[in-house]
Amino acid sequence: MTASEGTIRKAVPPALDHRPTGASLAAIILALLCFGAVMLLHVLRGEIDPLRQVMSEYANGSHGQVMTVVFYAFGLSALALAFRLRTAIQTRGATRMSPALLAMAGVGLIAAGVFEVERPLVPDSLEEVIHSDASVAAFVLLITSMLLFSFACRTDARWWRFRWTSTTLAVSAAVAAMATPFTEQTGWSGAVQRLLSLTVLMWFVLTALHVRGKAFKSP
Repeated sequence: MTASEGTIRKAVPPALDHRPTGASLAAIILALLCFGAVMLLHVLRGEIDPLRQVMSEYANGSHGQVMTVVFYAFGLSALALAFRLRTAIQTRGATRMSPALLAMAGVGLIAAGVFEVERPLVPDSLEEVIHSDASVAAFVLLITSMLLFSFACRTDARWWRFRWTSTTLAVSAAVAAMATPFTEQTGWSGAVQRLLSLTVLMWFVLTALHVRGKAFKSP
């Protein structure tokens, strides 16, 4: 144990033992399902350029239901992880909002899967507006939650070694999200969106794996 970890361990009261619920395992499985479904769509829908076209376009045409699975799996993974993180980290101040924001993002992603995606050459419908707004709001909430959680990692000894991993992924996601509006006319919007989604899914999996580690096992 380093001096910094020792100081944090003394400063933060011990957390109550958390009874395993399988939520972290569900978050991992759902995140991997989401990733696998997107990879499958890249094979099945070769006419869609992954560099130029955003993933929502997979919802139109053949195999559109696979993209619906992606939205649902992404959202449910966020909800499962939010449930597990409620009692998995000591939080103070604004960092207490991290699990709640993560859960709200999960609801937004599920809503994005429920409402239809804009079809080419068709005027925007109410469903498309809801889909777009829900997607944007979900990723804003996700990134905010990731940043707050990364800050909280610095005050909980169990998460101390994970702090830089979480911070790197959170900042990378934030940069990708900020770059998204500027890439719409460059031909790289699809690549940036995929990088954003991959970064968030990596954070889901690595965070869930960490919470299943030795630091969280009852002595």
